[in-house]
Amino acid sequence: MTLDPISLTPVGPNEPSQAQEETLAPEPPHSEWPEKPVDDLPHFSHAVLFFLLSIPALFIGESVCLLIAKQFPSLRGKSYRAIFDLMNSDARLAIPTQAFVYLLIGFTAIVVFTVLWQRTFSEGIHWNIEVARNKFLRLGALGLGVGVGIGILQSYLPIPMPQNPPILQDMIRSPLGAWMMLIFGITFAPLIEELAFRGFLLPGLIHAFRWLMRHEILSTEAFSWMTVPLSVLLTTVPFVLLHAEQVSRAWGPLLLIGLVSVILCVIRLRLNSVAASTVVHAAYNFTLFAGMLVQTEGFRHLERLNG
Repeated sequence: MTLDPISLTPVGPNEPSQAQEETLAPEPPHSEWPEKPVDDLPHFSHAVLFFLLSIPALFIGESVCLLIAKQFPSLRGKSYRAIFDLMNSDARLAIPTQAFVYLLIGFTAIVVFTVLWQRTFSEGIHWNIEVARNKFLRLGALGLGVGVGIGILQSYLPIPMPQNPPILQDMIRSPLGAWMMLIFGITFAPLIEELAFRGFLLPGLIHAFRWLMRHEILSTEAFSWMTVPLSVLLTTVPFVLLHAEQVSRAWGPLLLIGLVSVILCVIRLRLNSVAASTVVHAAYNFTLFAGMLVQTEGFRHLERLNG
C-alpha cells in the first residue's frame, strides 16, 4: 500500500494519485508562484524548523509582554519575577501573553515558509479552507460530539481525575480571566496547535517514514502499513505532553487527550485539510467550557467550580 503524497490517503497500485492527476491536468494560465512539486510539503525538516522557530518566538513574545505589563499602574511596584509568575498563573495576564506568542509564531511561520516553499503558506500547509467551509456544520457537530463522548468516558470509566487541576484554578480567579480562557480556547489555541501538530509534524513524520522506505533503510513490507499509525502516535505524544501541566500530569485525562489527538489526526488525513481539524478542535474545546459556563451562570459564580 502506498500513500498519495498530497492527500496522504492509501492509493491502489493502478489508481492515479492526486499528484499524478495534477500533473496531467492543464496548467493554469497564470500562477503567482513558480510551479514546484508539493508531494513533500511539509516534510520532516520543515516540521523541525517550525518548532525551532517557535522557541525564540516564545522568548521574544513573553519578554515583550513582560515589559508591557510592567507599565501597568497596578504592577509597577512588583518585580519582573513577580510579574512573570503572574503571567503563568493569572489568566488575565497569561492568556494575552499566550495569544501574542501564538500570533508571533504564526506570523513567523507564514513569512519563513512562504519564502522557503515559493508558494502560498495555506497551499503548502494544506489548509484547504474550502473543505472546512463546505463541511463546517458537520465538523462542528463532530467536535461537539467528541467533547460529549469524552465527558461520558470521563464520568463512567474508572479513570483517576485530578480534583483541582491548574487550568481550573486559573479560571476561578476572575470572570474576565475565565472568559479570556474560553475565547482563547476556541480561537488561538486550536489554530496554532493544529498548525504545529497536524499541519507540520504529522505529514512531516509520514514523509520521513516514506523516505526511509523509499531508500530501503526500513523494510517496505514491515513499515508500509505502520507509517500512518506510527506517525499519528508520534504526533499524539508531544500534543499530550503540551497539555500535561494543565491537568496535573494525571494519566487519566492525558489518555483522553491522546484519544482526541488521534481523532484530529484522522480528520486531517481523511479530508486533507488542517482547517477541518481546526474546526473540530475548536468545537471540542468549547465543550470543555460549556458545562462550566452553565454551572457558573456565565462565569458570574466561579466559586461553584470549587465543588
